[in-house]
Amino acid sequence: MNLKRLNIPRAVIILIIGGFIQSTGNSLMWPINSLFMHTVLGRTLTEAGTLLAIQSAVSLFGQFMSGFLADRFGPKRIMIIGLFGAVLSVGSIGIFPVWVVYVPAFILFGLAQAFIFVPLYALIHAVWPEGGRRGFNLLYVSNNAGVAVGTALGGLIAQFSFRLIFSLNALAFLIYLLLVIIGVSERNAPIHLIPPKQQTERLTKDKGFKVLLALGGGIFFVWGAYIQLVTILPVVMNRLGFSLISYSVLWTLNGIFVVTLQPLLTWMIQAWAKSLKRQFYLGGVFLALGFVILLGKLPYWSYIVAMLILTLGEMLIMPAVPAATAQLAPQGKEGAYQGIIGGATSGGRMVGPLLGGMMYDFGGGSSVWWLALTFMGASMVMFYIYGIVVQRFHLLQQSQ
Repeated sequence: MNLKRLNIPRAVIILIIGGFIQSTGNSLMWPINSLFMHTVLGRTLTEAGTLLAIQSAVSLFGQFMSGFLADRFGPKRIMIIGLFGAVLSVGSIGIFPVWVVYVPAFILFGLAQAFIFVPLYALIHAVWPEGGRRGFNLLYVSNNAGVAVGTALGGLIAQFSFRLIFSLNALAFLIYLLLVIIGVSERNAPIHLIPPKQQTERLTKDKGFKVLLALGGGIFFVWGAYIQLVTILPVVMNRLGFSLISYSVLWTLNGIFVVTLQPLLTWMIQAWAKSLKRQFYLGGVFLALGFVILLGKLPYWSYIVAMLILTLGEMLIMPAVPAATAQLAPQGKEGAYQGIIGGATSGGRMVGPLLGGMMYDFGGGSSVWWLALTFMGASMVMFYIYGIVVQRFHLLQQSQ
């Protein structure tokens, strides 16, 4: 794909390239976090799930805060703080891979990520507002290309050295930090800054705020289900006799599917899901179907089929949510709106591992997938409410 031919701003190209690099590094680490805690550090899945929940709680706070700070001081500055925190926290684990270092560093990493991705979404929209969904989708595709590369290498490197996994991740964030400092100018992002007090006073009075809450509820439950693939699935597969490499291959395929199935995704959207709410409905159906397959203790090929179906659901929902959020955000509140949606995402990541770990410890692997299906049912209800209120929102905009 020739990015320059598409008239994509230079700053967006740099953010996309940096997103690929950090995603590659991060994908070495995140699929094996639970396994690392469980097998190397000797912790139970309930302890692992509790730490993941704490990290997500801190990240949730960071999502809200970073959104408002991005509107106040500019997204680039806040993103640099987040990238520096990521280098420091993950690098610390690489140097000292022990529980007493892992816990605070892992929690700090959750906060750092919040200070990266909320400003990033605000920055993409500010630099290329005419790009609409395209900017978010390109970032999503580049991130998943990084997932394909990172997970392909992660299982192999983990069998050699977990310490190297964390060190390489820190290096990837360092490269991204340098790219943002050197290649992205604040003047490329003409966000209209408004005082934080004015933001908090008027936020709930915005015409799109009810729509935002419904959208946030939907993505909260989606992530509550989806996070089980990261926290519980590797342990379930390990108990069933599958190797760490076989699990990593699933995420490599996930990244490959995201990149190669874009034409199929475009056809599905044009044929069945022209509106964002229909994308959410269709994506929810695919995700639920994937979790149904995981209910059975089937051969390895069934996990590949499940990942294909889950990836289609992910492709329909994940990049569409920040795009829908950008459409709702009033001028000067892009960061705050993305922060609220980011907080909802972190909320799902917080509740999901905690409940998933408990369900696994007391009820086994199948109970976790029933939990995921329950989450998906709740998400469909929230997306239905979103469909109603967003229609009213658009009618009100047209009338004015």
